[in-house]
Formats: sequence, C-alpha cells, structure tokens
Amino acid sequence: MFNQITVAEATAERWDMVIAGSSFAAMFFLRGLPSGLRVLIVEKGEILPHADQLAAFSRPRETYAQQNTSGHFKDWVAHTMFGGNSNCWWGQVPRFHPNDFRLAQMYGVGAAWPLGYDDLEPFYAEVEQVMQVAGGDSEHILPRSAPFPFPPHALSRSDIACRAAFPDIWVPVATARSNGGSRATCCANGVCDLCPVDAKFTVLNGIDGFLRDGVSLLTGAEAWRVDIAAGRATGLVIRAGDATATVAADQVALATNAVNNAAILLRSGVDSPALGAYLHEQHSLELEIDVAAPGYFGGSSITGHCYGFYDGPHRSGAAAVLVENYNAPNALRAERGRWSERMKLKLIAEDLPQADNRVSLGADDQPRLTWVGHSDYARAGLKRAEDNLQDILPFALERIVARRSPATEAHIQGTHRMGADPATSVVDNTLRLHRVANLFALGSGVYPTSSAANPTLTLSALSLRAGRLV
Repeated sequence: MFNQITVAEATAERWDMVIAGSSFAAMFFLRGLPSGLRVLIVEKGEILPHADQLAAFSRPRETYAQQNTSGHFKDWVAHTMFGGNSNCWWGQVPRFHPNDFRLAQMYGVGAAWPLGYDDLEPFYAEVEQVMQVAGGDSEHILPRSAPFPFPPHALSRSDIACRAAFPDIWVPVATARSNGGSRATCCANGVCDLCPVDAKFTVLNGIDGFLRDGVSLLTGAEAWRVDIAAGRATGLVIRAGDATATVAADQVALATNAVNNAAILLRSGVDSPALGAYLHEQHSLELEIDVAAPGYFGGSSITGHCYGFYDGPHRSGAAAVLVENYNAPNALRAERGRWSERMKLKLIAEDLPQADNRVSLGADDQPRLTWVGHSDYARAGLKRAEDNLQDILPFALERIVARRSPATEAHIQGTHRMGADPATSVVDNTLRLHRVANLFALGSGVYPTSSAANPTLTLSALSLRAGRLV
C-alpha cells in the first residue's frame, strides 16, 4: 500500500502532482507518470479491505440531489472508498469500437473525438495486462497488437451455438474476472459487484501495478476546489471533517468521477460553456427470452458479446447496441426437460449526450443533477435490436418472458468533454484543461459521445496515455 500521511503532513510541503481520487482513472494516470515525481493521492473515503466489504455486504455510496423530468426513475452509482468503483464493478472490459471515435465523421451525429482508436491501442493492451484480462477471438471487430493476457472463460451453451453460427458477430466477453494469473478464478455465481472470491480486478488486489517511490496517500479528505491563478493551478483545497486546508502542487489531476470533477471545476471558477453539460450514460434493456435450445451454464457470469446491432449506416439515426449474454444469475424455465432453454440478454445502446442533462451547483455548493432523459437516438437503437433479435440467434426465439429497463448502468459520463475547440469542450486530447495548462480532468467525464461498450477500459487507457504525456 502507499505511504499514508495526515492532513498536516500533506499541507507541509509542495507536491509535483496531486491526484484527487483513487479509482481506475487516478491509478492508471499515476502508472503513466514519469518516475521521480513526488505525488499525493487525495481520497475522500477510507481503505475498506475486501474482507470488510464482504462482512458488511455494502459499500459507502455517494448521494446526489437530482431534478428528474424524464418520467422514469434514474439512479447514479458512485462509491466513496479507496479504489472507488473498482470495488463494485462487474469487470466487463470491451474496447471501444474504432468507429465510436469517428461517430461524427462517419455518421453525422454526436461530437468529434480529438483522437482515434489507433492512438489508444497500445494503452488498451497495457491496461489489459495490468488487469489480467481474459478474452479471445475479437480482433476481427476490435483490432489488437497483442493477444489477451489470458484465455476466455468457458462459454455458455447458447454462446457456443451462436458463435458457431455467427462467428463474425459473436465473441467471448473480454473481462477482468480472472481466468488465470494472480487472482482466484471467477466463481460464476453472478454476484460480481461484491465478488466473494476476489476474482475481478480492483485497485486493492491490483495495487502492485501502481506502487512506486515518492507516492503518498491521504484518506478521509475531500477535494473541494482547485486554486487557480494566472491560468495555472497552484494547489488543491481539501475538506477533512470541519477543517479546510490547501495542498500546494505544481500540477493537479481530478479523478473523482464525472459528477464530482465537474463540481470541483465549477467551484474553482473554471469558465467553459461545456463544463457540467452533457451528463450521460448508456441506455439499456434486459430481456429474458425462451429459446429452442439450451441457453446457459458456462464459465462466468457473462460469457458472450454480440456486435450484430453495433456498427453500420443505421448509426446515422439509431444507436449502436452491444448485446450481453448472461450466464448467471438466471432463471429456470418451467417446462419439464427444458429447464435451461432460456437466455438473459442485455441490450446496451450508446446515447447521444444532451446539453440539458447536466451537473450544476446548488445553494450549498454541492452538485445538483438535472436529468431530462435518454435520447430518441438511444431508444431507436434499442427498438431496432429488440425487433430483430431472431437475426442474431441460430435457434427459434419462442417468446420474450420479461423485459426491464434498468435505472442505471453505473457509468457516469460526460460533464467535462474532450475536444479540439475550447468553445465546445473542456479538455484536450491529453485530458488537460484548455484554459489551465497544469490541470487535468480524468475519467469518463471526458467522453464527447457514449459508446455502447463499457467505459472502464477506455477511461483507464486514456488516463494512462495522459500520464505518459506529462
């Protein structure tokens, strides 16, 4: 673990770099930084060992005030503890599709990314090594320069059939749930948010990938605002209990999630038209379907991804959709002899970020979320996929048993988007603020558009790249 220090010790000196937050973005940015820097990590929560998380069967969560006019319940998930959401994710790590970075150029929708797939590819590969990712046979969709560190988990019965019939669109899931390496192998019980055997990658169990000389950790201290003078950050103002203090630094990086990063920047007086705007995450639909074939029993909680509804000309009017095939938990079918002839699929659509969905500050200077709902573009993508499910299945779809639209994907994105133009974006392609040269805003808050793929691998690769460019 890092050397832990007190507030008094943290404020007694000047740091080369202060990083607010301790989850994926913070740690991979740290990994990328040049050697020899004196770095302070500031974490609002405390260190909660995996055994203590299991004993409590819960983790501290952020709460945000929200004005929701969408007509549907909307939840936003963020955990306050060392390692953040790395303690609570499911470990899905697909890369973004190359055309996710070219949505505006290819299909005339969304905002342009100021970098492309090839810029990130070597960093994707390095993050996969650190996370000990298990996967395989997806390079025809997502090009790669090196094989996955470990082989894919055993496929479910339906995945085997789907891949045999449609090898061009069905691939094994890329996951940070272990199938070899230093962690226990995935137990396939479908309780991945609090993995009982500690098989999925977390900052805690992967800490050796980030340890280095000159790094200290301050817990129980909230990053409140950045002191900025003459266009440069001079330090980070923190709150610990009832006290406020300033940590002096040559450079500051914010990695506290898209909501908290935006709030910190707003408190800091950062002037950007895009700051706080375009809050978003994917829109999804969970389906249970009865099929004329054995559906599940395999080697992990989710074993297959389908790209049959992902890329193509339809994206000019309907979202890309990634299909996840769940192996556990699942429900048995009622008919005798057909117990497992059921599939649980999740359809995950990219969303078009809307300026009206945003983070602002309330009267108490705490973040306040405004949510008007997902885009018609995302809804069109989900409808297109649901209406054409039979096209991606090699056996008869008999009926849809249940359908549910989750209140969250636990992927908070947008609010300090990247771009080439300071008039329409907050950070550049190195994740530096356009108007504050030594201040970084990391994480999925930089996304100008919303891929259908899970955001974690990409935000980690972007952060690693940003650190290497310091």
